[in-house]
Amino acid sequence: MLLINPDYPDVFKHGAQKNVILPPLGLEYIAANIEDIAEVLIIDNRLKTINLKSIETTIYQFQPDYVGISCNYSPQIYHAVKIANIAKTYGSTTVIGGWHPTLVPEETLEFQSVDILIRCEGEITFRELIQNNSPIDIPGLSYKKNGKIIHNPDRELLDLKHIKLPSRHYRSKEAKVEYSFYGFSIDCIETSRGCPYSCNFCCIHEFYRKRYRTRSIPSIIKELNSNEVKNQSPFIFIIDDNFLVDPKFVEELCNAIIQEGIRKYFSTQIRVDMIVRYPKIIKKMADAGFIFLFLGIESFSDRTLKFLNKQTEFKQIRSALKILHDYGYFIQGNIILGANFEDKKEDLESTIEIAKKLEIDLTTFSVLTPFPGTKLMEKVLEDNLLLSNDWSEFNWSVPIIKYPHLSIKDLKDCLNRAFFEVSNSKKLWPRIKTVVLNRGLRFHILRVVNVVMFKTVFQKIEHSLKQRSKKTNK
Repeated sequence: MLLINPDYPDVFKHGAQKNVILPPLGLEYIAANIEDIAEVLIIDNRLKTINLKSIETTIYQFQPDYVGISCNYSPQIYHAVKIANIAKTYGSTTVIGGWHPTLVPEETLEFQSVDILIRCEGEITFRELIQNNSPIDIPGLSYKKNGKIIHNPDRELLDLKHIKLPSRHYRSKEAKVEYSFYGFSIDCIETSRGCPYSCNFCCIHEFYRKRYRTRSIPSIIKELNSNEVKNQSPFIFIIDDNFLVDPKFVEELCNAIIQEGIRKYFSTQIRVDMIVRYPKIIKKMADAGFIFLFLGIESFSDRTLKFLNKQTEFKQIRSALKILHDYGYFIQGNIILGANFEDKKEDLESTIEIAKKLEIDLTTFSVLTPFPGTKLMEKVLEDNLLLSNDWSEFNWSVPIIKYPHLSIKDLKDCLNRAFFEVSNSKKLWPRIKTVVLNRGLRFHILRVVNVVMFKTVFQKIEHSLKQRSKKTNK
């Protein structure tokens, strides 16, 4: 079994995507559930050392029976299909899964090189596929038979209390160097899946059928204490779609992290309204080592926030930022430009000016993008506002919605200006210094001294020298 994470188009690599590359945790979960019945190899095509040629070489040498391809983001689909094309030339059965294929299964299976599609979670579905060596009657699978697309019944969502821990040992030495968060070595874990909210631009609640589930706290602690996590990266990104859904769960998890003496820098995604409602939990998270939070702010207009079904208000944004800064957090906030169909140039200008003044440490911007499976996509199609069917353009930076008062040029110019002007208006290093001093020297020493941080630095230097040597030899 060869499991592959495809690369993104270059245009997708902007903002956070340019500075953050996380390990392929989803594939490592799949591997954990099949490694006792199959020989497994994982390839991450996002890494600099991996390209289509090297993937083909691996397929030729490894001769996999199945090639499983993960495709969460829509812009990845064409690259995923290129990989599937290669796999088919060597006789492998191709299996594709992730957010995008799950939400457009018919369209995905129309690609000739895609044999089988896994809808929603793939751990048990993949295992049963290998055991049966056939997709027939396996819940959660869609496939082609005699030119006809067949959709088996849905599979029940997993009980995360008993899920196997991801198999991190498939990461290469080079991969461990390249997985980073704004230059810092990083690993990631998952403590929950799903989101009970229904923002109209997000597909997560559709993918997970509007359900939210948490793992058991002992299982999470066991993972954090494992040799593969404990003595490696100092930073842990919790990849949950919405971390602070259940305040009691988060408080108990933070207490367990503190009691176990797990000293890491934690980062995650969180809603501004939950910050305002539960400041004591935010304090508890800070005590446990949370230091970098990503906020989906989206807009400064209550009218637009309502249009997005965000269920937040602008006054909550101001309050949330103050709470986070009081507790020594570094904040990244994303703003959607053109977040309302009725936006005009003056709305875009106003957004940039407010972003300059608000105390968001790292501000990123995107344009409103209607991903498959979202209410936004339904509205765009209903009103005939979609400008492109090319999934590579669904990348948060290419305008693909027709606006009555804005042109494509207006949005592109504003996006470029927003990144340039807002970043130049922020004094980043003083904020970093403040965050560091806020927690105290002891806080940081405890998170570095028991981690192979210096080893990571030397690995990066070694990797860089090898790359330079290769170029010199050429």
